[in-house]
Amino acid sequence: MLHFRLRGHRDQVTSLRFLSSPHSSSTSTAAAPGFLVTASKDTFMKLWDLTTQHCIQTIVAHRSEIWTLDLDPSGEVIFTGGGEGELKAWAVDGDALVEGIREMEDGTVSFMIA
Repeated sequence: MLHFRLRGHRDQVTSLRFLSSPHSSSTSTAAAPGFLVTASKDTFMKLWDLTTQHCIQTIVAHRSEIWTLDLDPSGEVIFTGGGEGELKAWAVDGDALVEGIREMEDGTVSFMIA
């Protein structure tokens, strides 16, 4: 049994979904724990790498509390709903998810959610 203690949200976590790597190999002998996407009343959506048990990206997703989060069946779009009455769709960049965090030449960081 796996046990994780992920710390980083400043308020109650309202939703979470597991996200697997879109290019994970079925022939791999090691089972990769994958990723976790969380939403909270703190307005943040966070992406967690379950292998390292660290938050690898934080997005201010809404102007008020995030009440719900879900994935489309393909895992390519994340949907969030906030207290201000907005529903947002976030594209998942599967290639960036596989490659991990990359710092660009201009100092910005590229990862998963666009």
